[in-house]
Amino acid sequence: MPRRPHSAVPLESTPAVMAPVVGGGGLDARAAMQAIITWASSGSRREDLLRRSAFPLPDDMLAFLVMNQLAYRGAARPTELADAAHTGRSNLSKVVRRLEAADLVGRMANPDDGRETMIALTPGGREVAERIVAASETDFAHAIAGWGDDEREQFEDLLVRLVRDLDRRVDGEVQRVSGAPWEPSTTHWDPRPHGD
Repeated sequence: MPRRPHSAVPLESTPAVMAPVVGGGGLDARAAMQAIITWASSGSRREDLLRRSAFPLPDDMLAFLVMNQLAYRGAARPTELADAAHTGRSNLSKVVRRLEAADLVGRMANPDDGRETMIALTPGGREVAERIVAASETDFAHAIAGWGDDEREQFEDLLVRLVRDLDRRVDGEVQRVSGAPWEPSTTHWDPRPHGD
């Protein structure tokens, strides 16, 4: 059956049509969270971090995203990396080969299942991953530089609580997708600038 031609849906620019569904009353917690997530995952932000971290494959954003995932996950299964980087398994294999050629990652047997392969950072890859994390944390460090220790600790405690409570609500999906270790931390994150 042939498709009907598409016709535009005309709208008038009334305040109700122009208003957002969330955050129309100003910046609240939901709009703030959405703003940070959108900014952090935007192409312009990722390109800026790629440049500031002196990523050795400067035109390979997908390789950069895989390295970023490994920085937070440690060794990971290819299927997990493909899911987190929003790509297919066959495309991820190509990315891994490029990262191997640059001596940034290697492959190893999964210690829990020797039939399965895992991808991990090489020592040189770990140095690159540390630069990526440092470049990312610089912006947050400057943003909260004026906060007191109690404010930083309270913010971290509440953010960690939110993530754990949300993860329980969605049956472990947050932890599965993020892949980051979730053991209780004995220290608080201190992203304040250190000598920059």
